Amino acid sequence: MSAKQEKRWRRCVFAATIGLVALTLLAPASASALDSDLKGFAAFRVKASNGYSILVLAASERADNRGDVVLILGRPGESVVYGAPAIVSPTRLEADFGALGQISLDIVPTGAKKSLRSRCGGEPLTLEPNTYQGTFEFHGEEGFTEAEATHIPEYSRFGVDFLCPGNGWGEVSGPGLPGARLRVKAGTGHHHMELQVNKNRPGGHTYFEAGVKEKRGRIEIARSVTGHAPASAFAYDPLVRSATVDPPAPFSGSATFRRSASPTNRWSGNLTVDLPGRSDFPLTDDRVRISLVHARRDPF
Repeated sequence: MSAKQEKRWRRCVFAATIGLVALTLLAPASASALDSDLKGFAAFRVKASNGYSILVLAASERADNRGDVVLILGRPGESVVYGAPAIVSPTRLEADFGALGQISLDIVPTGAKKSLRSRCGGEPLTLEPNTYQGTFEFHGEEGFTEAEATHIPEYSRFGVDFLCPGNGWGEVSGPGLPGARLRVKAGTGHHHMELQVNKNRPGGHTYFEAGVKEKRGRIEIARSVTGHAPASAFAYDPLVRSATVDPPAPFSGSATFRRSASPTNRWSGNLTVDLPGRSDFPLTDDRVRISLVHARRDPF
């Protein structure tokens, strides 16, 4: 792979990545127009405490090197995405996350070629990865995770495998299906909450996902939890006029939906969820938008 081809490959990887992150964070500021040359790029992964890993992606398309950085933290069933402004040049990555930490790294070519084959198959790609030297610190809210590093290799494998097809899911809804889906939303824009609970039949197990989006100064944050729970976590009547949600940890409490109730009492209870960095987040509010329909989710 020539230097020009490698640059094009890095740009393609970042454009596809930022598209996915935009769906989660409502897009960092400069991610809306990917129509100029990529001036700086960084991709690396850091191991964090409590079973989390942190994927860091940064890029700039501006001559003054102002761009964006995203931190994607995850462990099974939990994830958090942070987006912030950054300085990204061919030789430096700088970002300030305030109390959450900082990034101050030199981008140093290794001078060594590395050949990687994508899990999709095809011909191997030969790259010259960078290393990142300096300071990386992250301190999760409420102490949910911590990470520090001073010498980090580029995560080239991410770029090689990123565009491979992944496992997806689908959902159909309509009368006659034995399952149900409850969806609760509140807020708009950068401050948004959503809860979704699915069951494919009354006696089947429950799938749940809950997420919160928020903005703190210049930092955008999206937190989420997903998982499965016993059948008792979600009960609904055959005509989907009412439902009760009573899931186990990371949830506490329960909530009930009654279609015939007044708007202020339609969704009631004391249901909360512990999200990474934000515990006891309330999921019951009389200002929510809520729907309960017959549905089937696959794969489950």
